[in-house]
Amino acid sequence: MTDQVWTLRHELAVLGSGVALPGAPVSTDALVAMIEQRFGFARCKQALAIARRLDIRSRHVSRAFEARHEDALPGRTNPDLAAKAVQAALDDAGLAIGDLGYLIGHTTTPEQLLPPNIALVADRLGYRGPFVELRQACTGFANALMIACGLLADAGSAPVAIVGSETGSLFFDPGSLDDEAGQIVNLIQMGDGAGAVILGPRRSTGDAIVAGWFGAAGLGREPGIQLKSGATEFDHDFAAVAAHGPALFEAGAQVLARLGYPLAGCDWIVPHQVSGKIGALAADHFTLPPERFFGNAAHIGNTGSAAIWIALSELRQRGLAPAATLATLGAEASKFMHGGFVYRHG
Repeated sequence: MTDQVWTLRHELAVLGSGVALPGAPVSTDALVAMIEQRFGFARCKQALAIARRLDIRSRHVSRAFEARHEDALPGRTNPDLAAKAVQAALDDAGLAIGDLGYLIGHTTTPEQLLPPNIALVADRLGYRGPFVELRQACTGFANALMIACGLLADAGSAPVAIVGSETGSLFFDPGSLDDEAGQIVNLIQMGDGAGAVILGPRRSTGDAIVAGWFGAAGLGREPGIQLKSGATEFDHDFAAVAAHGPALFEAGAQVLARLGYPLAGCDWIVPHQVSGKIGALAADHFTLPPERFFGNAAHIGNTGSAAIWIALSELRQRGLAPAATLATLGAEASKFMHGGFVYRHG
């Protein structure tokens, strides 16, 4: 039996997008040197070799790395970043917080479990309306789109904001690196940040999400990444992720083709930003020109739930050609989920 997917039932207008990154970028060399100096990390050469293999040169982090376990710096908490990203998206859309009809958040690294992280985001924004939160990582954006589609079915519906936010650096113990070699990859990959989008009912013109889907292929499989109850660090099964990751991208490409948007016909392709080399690897896998694949993980790391919205916002700010199409390929190892959308510019 083939895995089922849920697809968008109608187009969504993209009214605005925004990004929030904590502090100045921290280079990989500076981060590794800091961990060595403060925590006696002895595997610096291995960490730098992994960084070269993944091509992650810098990232933004919410913490100071002065203690093994610590809170975010002032203004850099998960809800702080999410609120800033939503406000940036509202500004881009020319809207005020009171214009929103619904607020959707998705994250794996909330500031606290209850109330939900998005409730704290609403507080910071002064938002008085309804909200909902998904505890989901790299495909949270796709699942949030399915919800937004229903909320925006009527032409008179108020805009919906979606925000993905991560502060993964807080779920990491720099003092454990010599005993837990697998955490070195997490050290190199992690990047904190938030990305948001403002959506409205479909229009005859303007920026739009014209197709999208969400599906899962992990029935009966052990998680490829998880945060167990009471744990303070994510546990990665890197072998499982490497083995099954390409199949998730392939599943997404097949869905896109069924929806009438084969990858070969899209102007831009944005795979999940797991590494700085993911674009080249995906281009090779699909035998497509590498210049059509967008990536920013080399400079901001793997921002998890925020990655696709950050990438969309960056490309929109750069300026795309009229009618250009952008396809995203989201893949999440927690239970091997996939999802994405097609964005049409202008």
